[in-house]
Amino acid sequence: MVNAWQMNGEALTYALVGGLAIALIYSIYTDVRYRLIFNRITLLIALAAPAYWAATGGFNLPEIGLHLLTATIVFIFFLIAFRFGAMGGGDVKLFAALALWWHWIDVVRMVLYASILGALVTIVFVMIHKAKQQDGRARIPYGVAIALAGLWIAGERIFNHFT
Repeated sequence: MVNAWQMNGEALTYALVGGLAIALIYSIYTDVRYRLIFNRITLLIALAAPAYWAATGGFNLPEIGLHLLTATIVFIFFLIAFRFGAMGGGDVKLFAALALWWHWIDVVRMVLYASILGALVTIVFVMIHKAKQQDGRARIPYGVAIALAGLWIAGERIFNHFT
């Protein structure tokens, strides 16, 4: 008989993806409201990745190495963008934390989705900025696009059984 508190890999996967979704939605809120993505949220996302690997059967040395390499490449790539003022530090850390979760192909797709969504977020926030007739340049919460792209990839795990 299975104890009600025991979780199999599938249940744990759903729980982890649900937790990721909550963290990403909270990141959207804080980025829109304060233009900040809190370090404790990105750290939580990053630290939950190994549990996700274990739940999905990807907790072996070659795959762990690939996840770490992918996240490192993503971090360095977006750190360069940060250095040139194209994005904030929280955005860089959120991208890297999410890169720990997925296979590198999914990470490439996530970056592509974030780019497209980022253009839409930029248009919306520039329009809001102009409508409010605010001075200076519009501050774009690019973390919104990153989090939405992460939700998109995570959602495919739940709603699309063909990936």
